[in-house]
Amino acid sequence: MSLIPLFHTYTKPDDTIDKPGLLTMLQERFPHFLSACNQRGTDYLSHVFEDKDKNGDQKIQFSEFLSLLGDIATDYHNQSHGAAPCSGGARQQPARGLQGRQ
Repeated sequence: MSLIPLFHTYTKPDDTIDKPGLLTMLQERFPHFLSACNQRGTDYLSHVFEDKDKNGDQKIQFSEFLSLLGDIATDYHNQSHGAAPCSGGARQQPARGLQGRQ
């Protein structure tokens, strides 16, 4: 997945993504992530736009988009180390014999 074409798939003529566009992108491109959040009782979609719209202009610029993708990528990375999906990074204790390895 190339980030710039992904961003431009959902942008408006002003090169930003509005709230419906962001929600559509997440539902189409990251359905497993959203499903995991919903199973944990975390309604990710209800607050992600406001969390990422740092300047409060009701639009997601490219840098804000990258921040969102970074959060999702970090969640997947943390899962590879034992964290539950959509856990905000809380990791489980390493299995015996794996302590000290990174």
